[in-house]
Formats: sequence, C-alpha cells, structure tokens
Amino acid sequence: MARHGENIYRRKDGRYEGRYVIGKTAKGKTRFGYVYARQFSEARRLLLEKKAEQQRKTGHPAGARRITVAKWMRTWMESELLGSVKPSSYQVYLRQFERHVLPALGGYALSELTPGIVHGFVVRLESSDLARSTAKGIYRLLAAAMRSAQEEGLILKNPCRKIRVQREERAAQRALSRQEQEALCAQPEEQADLPTLLSLYTGMRLGEICGLKWTDVDWERQTIAVRRTAQRVARLDPAGGGRTMLMVGSTKSLRSERVLPAPAFLLERLKERRSESNSEYIFGVSNRAAEPRTLQRRFRRQMERLGITGVHFHTLRHSFATRLLELGIDVKTVSALLGHCSAKTTLDFYAHVLIDRQRSAMERLTASWGGD
Repeated sequence: MARHGENIYRRKDGRYEGRYVIGKTAKGKTRFGYVYARQFSEARRLLLEKKAEQQRKTGHPAGARRITVAKWMRTWMESELLGSVKPSSYQVYLRQFERHVLPALGGYALSELTPGIVHGFVVRLESSDLARSTAKGIYRLLAAAMRSAQEEGLILKNPCRKIRVQREERAAQRALSRQEQEALCAQPEEQADLPTLLSLYTGMRLGEICGLKWTDVDWERQTIAVRRTAQRVARLDPAGGGRTMLMVGSTKSLRSERVLPAPAFLLERLKERRSESNSEYIFGVSNRAAEPRTLQRRFRRQMERLGITGVHFHTLRHSFATRLLELGIDVKTVSALLGHCSAKTTLDFYAHVLIDRQRSAMERLTASWGGD
C-alpha cells in the first residue's frame, strides 16, 4: 500500500486511506480512525476534518499542557513511522528516542518545550562523544515530531524550527594502499575469500553481498544485480526468540538497487561455488541469507594473516571507489557503481582523492609550460 503525504496511503483497490489517532486501548495500544476516498485531495480533506474534530474533543491546544514530549513522541512514532519506514530504520529511531530524547526531554509538557531548551539539548549532543551524524539524526527525529505536533494543533510554534546542528568535517575514508591490495589479491585461491574479492572489485556493501541470490547473476551478460540487503537487527519483541534476528529487506535506497558488471575471474569463482551450493543465496546456507557477522569474522582473520591493520569490511568499498577515481573514472560513473543517491555524495566522501588528481594535473600543466 503506497504512502502519500503524512499518513495517507494508496490501497490496492485504488482508493486512498487516511489514518488518524483516536486514543488508546485499555492495554495502552494506539487506536486509529480511518477515512477513505477515491481522490487524494478528498482523502486529505476528510482527514483534516477528522483531526480537527479530535482536537475539539480533547481540548487542544490546552490539552498539550497535559501531554508530555515522551507521550507524544511514542504516539507519533507508532502512528507515523511504524510501518512507513524500514523496520531497521524504525529501530534506529526508537533507540535514539529512548537513549537520548526520553532522558533529557521526555518529562517536559509539549507546551513547556522552548527553543532555549532544545538548543541546550543540541549543544549537549554536540559536546558528547556521539558522531556528528548521530547527533544530527537525533535532532531531526525530535524536530519532525514537533513539526507534526504543530500540524496537529498541539503547539502553536515548533521549538525546533530555527535550530541547526553544526556540520561535521568529514574524515577521509581509509582505503587499502596499492601494496595492501596487491597482497590481498596475490593470495592462493584456497585462501582468497570470495565475498572479500567481490566487494573489492564491485564496491558492494556487506549486507548487499549477504543478500545475493543465484538469480541475481546474469551469466550471459556478465552482471550481478543488487536487489536486497541482509542485516542483523534487534527484535522489537525479544520474547519471541533471541535478542536479534537476520532480516532481508530492500536496499539502502532506490539508487542502491543497481546492476553491476562483474569481472570474468569472479564469475568463474562463482560458477565453481554454484556447483557445490544447495541454497538460493550465494553465500547462505539452507536457503537463508549469509550471516554478516560470519563474513566480518572471516575478513578480520584474513587481514590479521596479511598484517593489514585499521580496516573493516567497508574499507573494501572505499578501496574500490578510490582505485576508480585514481584511474580518472568520472565521478558520475563511480557514483552509479556505488549506488550513491547523487554524485555530490561521492564527492563528499572522496574529495581527498580528487584533490590528489587535481594537484597532479596542475603539476603536469606547469611542466608543460616550462615552469619550475
């Protein structure tokens, strides 16, 4: 069911369905009301009417004095985020809320939250040992919840509206040196790890490799399609089994879904593996996707054997991009191979490689003019 706008969905029967919160059950579970229409504009109109009606019933915005930030954000996340974002993303948001927003701001009433309080919260996030991108994500979650509270008529002004998280200087990505890469590729075939080589020569992420199926390989065209990713995530209900579970889902973004040319020697290695495989997943067992932790452990052992330090599996992807840029491949092509949302993302990550190329170009230009 496709999602349109804040909480309006396109149903399989062609109608639009709008969903709004009407209260809680005796067990504390959120209850929803629904409106239906053939046109999106009509569904939105009906939904706004229902929300206004709910506001009159609850006495908003005066009711905001009784609603805490914690209560509102839980309700907002359940009604707006749950089911509309990837389960792994929802878990990230829930963890950010419970670890950072809830302890610092959860006890405030919505009407008590001011720009000054939010600014102090952001300053504390920035001065903590959190990565700047994590701090920014926590603030964006809070800001989105407050924006929704304003749209619902719970608060008159969004206390997050004019506050900004300072941008972090992006650190250069660690890539294998040419010598390290040569040592990795010079290993005997029985020691060379196929997932490692696959990432090094295609730039695929660990999760994408874990989620590869034999049907993704086009032997005739010599390509591999990236269609899904596998990752281990925390269970929403730990009582149902272990603390975590292996989940196979869509790729990181629409651009991440791509078709990659595969080197002939890798295809030969894959054919050898295919003859021995009884799973639909290339590196999985018993029709289950490969376990990311298993591939990471194998990679670490391989690096220890070669004496290569300060690397992780994602270093292979950085090495792939770095080698391409060093060869003079244009950024747009590299961006497409990596599955980045835009060439700007690639430039942000690998600007240091391009600087080296630019310096080399300037030196060649100076030499051609007979300069010193």
